[in-house]
Amino acid sequence: MLRKVVSALALLLLAATAPAANILPNSSFELWFLDMPVGWLTSEPLLPGTAVRDSAARTGEWCVRLSAQDTSAFVTTVTIVRAGVHYRFSGWANVPALVGGSFLLQFLTLELEPLGTPALLPALRSDDYREYVRWVTAPDEAALVSVSFATLPGVTVWVDDVTLEDTTIAGIEELPDAASRSAPAARRVFATPAVIAGLDPGVTVCDAAGRRLTGPAAMRPFRVYFVTEP
Repeated sequence: MLRKVVSALALLLLAATAPAANILPNSSFELWFLDMPVGWLTSEPLLPGTAVRDSAARTGEWCVRLSAQDTSAFVTTVTIVRAGVHYRFSGWANVPALVGGSFLLQFLTLELEPLGTPALLPALRSDDYREYVRWVTAPDEAALVSVSFATLPGVTVWVDDVTLEDTTIAGIEELPDAASRSAPAARRVFATPAVIAGLDPGVTVCDAAGRRLTGPAAMRPFRVYFVTEP
């Protein structure tokens, strides 16, 4: 039953997703319908009171409050990805307990078979919202990715502003106005080595893991690189 629901959600997202840096729906949980955030599934239908709309948001008006006594409360969504593309995940959680639970990213085939090991980001105690970031690359045969947060039993966690950025799209969008920005940026994302080859020779180029590259010969086509100006 759950597999059919996830499949239906993925098909809806396929029709609704437009080109943008963030590919997750309703990332700040501002839209709700029938006690669930639009575009997401939660534990609320199975365990009423475990995943509810709350005004203690990091941004906007609403967030998700997850709380369960003897089991795990969760919020989850599925979106479409492209094999070989780098994605930047970011999620914010407010955790009063020592450990509140984890963000989880799992790549899937079109038949919803898991690919590889899921990426886990444990959410630890904080006095306010804390950001959790992870770079991931969609493996071969990946068509979808599920993004979730699940609590440990007996704790309460507030979750907000969960995004998954397609860095290829972000690089293409940021390039035209990069020269006109007056505020300095720590890093800029460019889509291909061909773009970097046209920049000032004094720039520093690093790969997605932060390793400094010696020059264009060390770069691969269709990969994402970070460029910092001297």
